Amino acid sequence: MYHPPAGPVRAGVVFVHAFAEEMNKSRHLVAQASRALAAQGLGVLLIDMKGCGDSTGLFEDASWDDWRSDVHLAVQFMRGRGHARLALWGMRLGALLAAQCAAEMPIGVTRCVFWQPVLQGETHLVQFLRLRLASAMFSGTKSDETGKVLRARLAAGESIEVAGYLLSPAMAARLSSLDLASLRPPCPVSWFEVIADEQRALTPAASRVIAAWQGLGTSVHLTPVAAEPFWGASNAAELVQCPALVEATSRQAQAWF
Repeated sequence: MYHPPAGPVRAGVVFVHAFAEEMNKSRHLVAQASRALAAQGLGVLLIDMKGCGDSTGLFEDASWDDWRSDVHLAVQFMRGRGHARLALWGMRLGALLAAQCAAEMPIGVTRCVFWQPVLQGETHLVQFLRLRLASAMFSGTKSDETGKVLRARLAAGESIEVAGYLLSPAMAARLSSLDLASLRPPCPVSWFEVIADEQRALTPAASRVIAAWQGLGTSVHLTPVAAEPFWGASNAAELVQCPALVEATSRQAQAWF
């Protein structure tokens, strides 16, 4: 989905979506933010990577490298539309992918924008597997499964179904190796963090990543946004709105390019 800029083209933005169900939980907010950015003269491209959403292929057949290629193709598309300057806008796990891709194509990618970035792929994988365990518990199904058992099955080459998604051993292994701290992008970063209270300090782990990047010369602009987490599978009953995040992103966009 391409949102053309209103008026003269200032620059372009490629959105890199979140993992599995977090992608679906955030679509409405991403669409709202995209329209707001387009109104400011930014062309915004939303893609579904291989095996995700309306894209071709199966989730279990997609690899991290497939998704990297999809982001590269999206950048080529935007350059073909005349967007010489681009931002990669990554949400959650997509922030790690955006950071890696920005490092691979530094020419033309002038900013990374992160929405609630995942810091460690290993932690994200553990949280994802817990959805399967929680589902069994809430349904009253007796099971001897534990996180350790599920990891052993993945390590043995078995795919595991979690919340309707079939997770492949190869994807699990790649996720567990990802570390945002080691994926420092070669451009300024606008980091948006959703927290319960704007006065609450950022988590120590996120603070360490930001401090390390700044120590290496990367400009990181952190914006805390007081709101409810909208991406979690626990919000299954209804979609959660987060107008403060959309407004903060739109407000800062004027300074991105």
